Parts: sequence; C-alpha cells; structure tokens
Amino acid sequence: MLKRKILPGYRHLKRYKKIADIMVKYGFGYFVERLYHKGLVPNWIVEMKRVNTSLTAGQRLRMALEELGPTFVKLGQILSTRPDIVSEEVISELSKLQDHASKIPFSLVEKSISSGLGMNITADFHYFSSEPTAAASIGQVHCAKLYSGEDVVLKIQRPNIKGVIAKDIDILLQMATLFDEFYPGEMPFKVVEVVHEFSNSINRELDYTIEARNTEKFRENFQGHANVLIPKVYWEYTSKTILTLERIDGVKVADTETLKMKGWDIKEIGDLIATSFMKQVFIHGLFHGDPHPGNIFVVNEKKIAFIDFGIVGYLDKETMNFIADLFIAGAKKDIDKIVTLLVEIDALTEDTNIRRLKEDISFVLNLYYNTPLKRLNMSEAVSALMQIAYHNRVKLPLQFTILAKAVITLEGCVKMLNPDFSVSNIASQFIGEISAYRFNPKKILYEGIDYADDLFSSLKNFPRYLKSLLHKLERNEIKIIVDQIGVQKLACSLQEAGNRLSISLLIAALMLSSSHLITSTSSFRYILQMNQIGLIGYSAALTLVILFFIYVHRSKINKNK
Repeated sequence: MLKRKILPGYRHLKRYKKIADIMVKYGFGYFVERLYHKGLVPNWIVEMKRVNTSLTAGQRLRMALEELGPTFVKLGQILSTRPDIVSEEVISELSKLQDHASKIPFSLVEKSISSGLGMNITADFHYFSSEPTAAASIGQVHCAKLYSGEDVVLKIQRPNIKGVIAKDIDILLQMATLFDEFYPGEMPFKVVEVVHEFSNSINRELDYTIEARNTEKFRENFQGHANVLIPKVYWEYTSKTILTLERIDGVKVADTETLKMKGWDIKEIGDLIATSFMKQVFIHGLFHGDPHPGNIFVVNEKKIAFIDFGIVGYLDKETMNFIADLFIAGAKKDIDKIVTLLVEIDALTEDTNIRRLKEDISFVLNLYYNTPLKRLNMSEAVSALMQIAYHNRVKLPLQFTILAKAVITLEGCVKMLNPDFSVSNIASQFIGEISAYRFNPKKILYEGIDYADDLFSSLKNFPRYLKSLLHKLERNEIKIIVDQIGVQKLACSLQEAGNRLSISLLIAALMLSSSHLITSTSSFRYILQMNQIGLIGYSAALTLVILFFIYVHRSKINKNK
C-alpha cells in the first residue's frame, strides 16, 4: 500500500506549521513524530524546538487549544462533554476553557448588520451600543433598542469565521483519518468519528437560526410558568449570522454577593434552578446542555432566566426509557440488568471485558447505595459511572453523555448558592410532579392513540415481515447470534410476544367484524339485530384492550422485580 503524506496546499501550509509548532510547544509532538516515522509527514513538522513543562497533560492540552484559536477551543468544549472517551483529569481542565477574543471593530459590525439583515443600524434601531457586552471566538454581543420600544441583545457572528473553522476542520479530518488508518485500535474510539461529531456540532452552532429555534422551543415549553423566563426571539432581526433576543435584566448566578445584598433567599433560588432543569429533562425531553452560572440569570427571588441555547440535549422515548430502566436496575443493584441494557443499546465494544465491567459497576453501586441523599454527591456518582464507561470501552449514547455533563455542571452551579445542595434530593421531591405529568389523562389518551396506531401498523406489515423472513430462511441468509447475557429470557420474550400478537389479532378481528355488522345493508329488523351484535363485539374488544393494557403493565412490573 502506498503511504500517503500530508501535503497541504499553500493556503493551508502556514496553518499546518502553526498547529505543529503549538503541539510540540505543549508536549504533544509525539503524535506528529509517529506520523513522520511512518513517512506520512514532511520533515519541517518535527524540526522544531521542544519546550519542557511540568504541567499535567490536561493543563497542557487546554493551553494548546486556547492558543490554536476558536475551532480548537470549541473542540475542547465538545470533548469536555464526553467523559466516556476522555479522562476525568482532562475533562476537568477542558471545562475551564475560556472562549474570549478581541472585539470586532464597529465598522465590521455595521457591515454584518447590513449583509445579514439588510438593515442599517442608524435607520432601523432606536439605539445600538458601539461597545460589545461580551466578545467570544465565534461572535460578540451588543445591546440595542428597537423603535417599537423593546430592549434587545444582538449576537453577531465574526466575519469570515466560517472559512477559518472550515479550514481547521479539514486539517483535523485529514490528521484523524491518518491516525485511525495507521494506528487502529490504539484509542477506544475512532478519532475521525469524534472530528465528524465535532464538525456537525460547530456547524450547527454557526447557524444562529438553529439556536433561535431552540430558544423558541424552550419558551413554548415554559409558557405559563411564572418562575422561569426564556427570552423572546425577534425573527425579523434574526438570520444565520445574527441572533436578536429579548434583553434579560437580572443578576448572574455567580454574583452571590449581589443576590445576598438584595435579601433574596439564595437556597430557594438554587432549588428553583434545579427543579426547572428536572422539568426540562423528565417532562419536556429537551434540556439545556450547558447550564453554567453565566447562562442563568436571577430575575427576582421567585424567577430565573435561561439564556444561550447553542448546546441543547434531546431525549427521545427510547433514551428516556433507557435512563429510567438504568435507574431502576441501579436502585435494585441488578448488575446483570444494567449490562443487558448496555447490550441492547449496542454500547459495548469488542474490547469490553464483561467481567471487569460488572466488577466496576458493583463497586460503584455498593459505594453509593446506602449513602443518605443529603450526603450524596450526584456529580461525583455520575463522574464515577462515566469513568467506568471510559475504562471499559463502553460507548454511551451522545445525548446520555450530554445529560451527564449537564448534571455535573448544574450541581456545581447550584452549589454556589447552596453548598449542601444535592441533585438527588431535588429529584426525590420532583418524583410526584413527574408522576402527575405521566398519568395526566390527556397524555395517556395521546399515548393510547399512538400505541393503537403502532399496533395497526405492525399488524398491517406483519405479512410482509413474515414473507421476508421465510424468503431469507429459504436462501439460508439467517444468522443466529447467541449472547451469554439473557439467553434464558429469550423463550419468555418470544412467548410474551406471541401472546401479545394473538390478543392483538383477536382485538382487530372483533373490531373489523363488528364494524362490518353495523354497516350491513340488510332489512331494518336485521340491521337492528346486527347493530346489537356489533356493539357487543365492540364491547368485547374494548374489554380485551383494557385487559391487554393491564397485562402489559403487570409484565413490566414483574420484569423489574
């Protein structure tokens, strides 16, 4: 096989050299050296002076990323949300990454407003601050006032930042591809997959309309909640490069001295922040991915506001069920069930040692199982679980890792207000509200309609699936993989599936035959008789549906025992 070299074009040459310089400067030259020994990189990359340092790997990595600029700062921030692939020490340092930059000249701000919105600052704004309130690597924020009287803030993207980031991502992808190709299995993950994930994330962040839609969705979710404020989006002043939001007047959570001076109960504010986050996770299924102190304002003693929805987490039904089942299995110290759940979501890799994984899970469960809620450090427990995933090569769903990182960030944020705070304590108080929401008649009705629709779809497609299965059997294309976990449950699962299918077919047959009898076009006397029989059939079908739901519910309870 011919060896490929990194042969950057002239426009990338300086950037490659700067990256190599900084990597060597902070003690990461071994990476490019190894590629050099493979004949993959030119000589100039490794012919640089090395700098000795006594700092930790995490500290050196953080400093290197900050010096490399906005793309690498964002990469570090993404990695700080992945404790399943990066060590705890590195995550601790990456969480400190500072996203600061020099301010954009006001003349360029005016051009951005003109090109992004087709507007003129003087003509279309009653007031526009020439000085930014914050300047980051991707954009900066300005305060303004509309002619309609509303106070707003504008997030304005830096000119040409997309080109800078695109060039860096191109370089990262090339280097990651080479590393995966020539050093397979050295990492518990494919480096190129991490870069692709990062590329998707930062490209979404570069499109301000995505953040605007996230903000609007959060505002809809908390509509009618007097204790939580989400800024309004001004769509007529928003584009892919400019985001205009309602200005929130409040005190940042980190400014505890001001909160105390106002005489506000900071412990109650901390509980309010935690409770609103619980609602995002367990009720809305859409949560703030980075609830640090700078993204939460205290409007008054009874109201808080969330801002900056560039990073959010989504929990679909499958992920929420996984989290719930994982929590129940952990509460029962059912290690086999936990491993089975990980198998079901395809989280285990070829390098995962099942026995070691079980031992690690057992240790953590026994360590935290009998700890009183008031003394339980939830972020510490979550960190321990994520470290198990890291050391055992367990690849967790992305949304799960974002949630884990958000929980850790949230607990650190609220503990600034209440040092005795515990997420688990608030969670126990919130269980009643979650139950009330889940058993809301309207929600149950919608779920019942969805279930009936799924059932009808399954019955409709069953003949096609059966035909496909028989066709594969005939061509000897069926492969059976027997897993050492849950083999004994297979027969029970098949029997249960058969029972459910039989009941479903019986219900469908009763409903179809009853409908046929009711719509019969026979004489009047026969119509009355047929309608009565049809109604009896419907009643029988309804009774079976109720019994079927009870059967499914009891089956779930028995499984969890």
